[in-house]
Amino acid sequence: MSNEVNYMQQRITINLNTDSKTTDKTTILEYCRSHGIAGIETPCGGKGTCGKCKVTVAKPYYKDVLACQTKICDGMEIIVGRKESTGTKEDSMVVLTNGENVSEKFNEHVNRNVEDTLAACDIGTTTVVCYLIDKETGQIISTRSGANPQRSFGADVLSRIDAAARADDNDKANGGLQMMQTQIVSLLNCFISEMLTECGRTKVSRFSVAGNTVMCHLLMGISPEKLGKAPFMPDEYFGRVFNPLDIGLENCQAMIIFPAVSGFVGGDITAGMMETVNCNELTLYLDIGTNGEMALGKGDRYVCCATAAGPAFEGAQIELGMPASKGAVDKVWLEGRRIKYSVIGNDRPVGLCGSGLIDALAVLLKAGIIDENGTILSGQELPILFRAYVFEVEAEETAQSTESSLAVHIAPGVYITQEDIRKLQLAKGAIAAGIEVLFKEYGCMPCNIDVLTFAGGFGNYIDKASAAAIGLFPQELLDKAKEVGNAAGNGAVSAALSKEAWERALEISGNMRYIELASYPHFNEMYVEHMNF
Repeated sequence: MSNEVNYMQQRITINLNTDSKTTDKTTILEYCRSHGIAGIETPCGGKGTCGKCKVTVAKPYYKDVLACQTKICDGMEIIVGRKESTGTKEDSMVVLTNGENVSEKFNEHVNRNVEDTLAACDIGTTTVVCYLIDKETGQIISTRSGANPQRSFGADVLSRIDAAARADDNDKANGGLQMMQTQIVSLLNCFISEMLTECGRTKVSRFSVAGNTVMCHLLMGISPEKLGKAPFMPDEYFGRVFNPLDIGLENCQAMIIFPAVSGFVGGDITAGMMETVNCNELTLYLDIGTNGEMALGKGDRYVCCATAAGPAFEGAQIELGMPASKGAVDKVWLEGRRIKYSVIGNDRPVGLCGSGLIDALAVLLKAGIIDENGTILSGQELPILFRAYVFEVEAEETAQSTESSLAVHIAPGVYITQEDIRKLQLAKGAIAAGIEVLFKEYGCMPCNIDVLTFAGGFGNYIDKASAAAIGLFPQELLDKAKEVGNAAGNGAVSAALSKEAWERALEISGNMRYIELASYPHFNEMYVEHMNF
């Protein structure tokens, strides 16, 4: 099951005389952040390098501008959101919300001594999903999902760590940490209130939260600043009960937050593994989203690591990258001498989402358009059948490139540049090198693996054969690969319902050994080697 996240178009008029939060030195992005206005994508965190925070200024002039680089003025009228939005589901970002009830392995251990309304939540860097659960039946009776409003501070956790560290000492309420906490708490309050009203309930007795370590710090208003520098040790590992009222979370009596293993392997991984990993099968667990987290093991022994893959696989920082929403090329394949594609919503192609990017790389490699180093070929080196697909992009046409570069047509108006390919190589090289480290540390080979598990939205939609073809994971694991959907969200549901599930999560986190790749011997060499195809 999947829900969609709508970015509704909004028209805002700025009045500096009545607005104490802003001055004429405030940028449009800062204004929207401080006023809770969503819909502005800033993968670079507002540094002006990604070119994706465009909004329309309607007055005093009519122009598309970068929100992070444009100062507001009195009377300015801005339009935020998709100009082509029709209000239909096809205009929305796809959010994975699969899961109907508690996992069968925990059904016998459902708690019977608590009030009959429970809730669970998966707070992702990109999206947030909440579930309302009937305690007596174990059924999910309502679901809400949406984009994480903190995305205006950057697409990845490092951008948000940086934003949290830049709190304004003279205006704590508008500091990065306080603003991001307010944003996520407000969203959760909205979701919970809507679900309770929809189902005729009044309160939640137990609220279970899964999220990466940074997201959980921001939720609790704890600075994640230490996670931005060595030795990357968090201030809080969670794995206990919290009072929701302490952070302004309403209609909830108690809140549990899944235990983190390290600064970059969080409770979302613990929750997902608790829900999906069979203790008797050697499992490689991959959660490749905005962050790249992975674990390997079985029984009472696990190793894990996190890679600096960055947000490229989700379309951020890619010239024509975009979320999985209407107009995104989501599949690419070869059909004879032609590159074929499909588009979400069967609409005009606008850009490439993560699954389309992985497919595109595999197709370019298979067609001989790029070589094993990821370089786009030209002239006589390029197969004659595909020469028409390669062209040169001028510097002014790209938001990120400083010189002319080759690019490859994927669909009308949609292409992938040499710089895009390099960024994707960096991301896939980090993941593949991380997997190699886990094999070394656990003392096993790919042939020993029983199950390769892909968790999360990205893992659910990518073509596994394409991922193996580009070297994201060892080719011999392709037949053992399976997707488990929103494992973290399902794990959160199980823990809300079952004391045994919660205790199993605590046990897994206690049996997990974290490997810091930044200081791992020869990791850089492994990383560079895995960048090639």
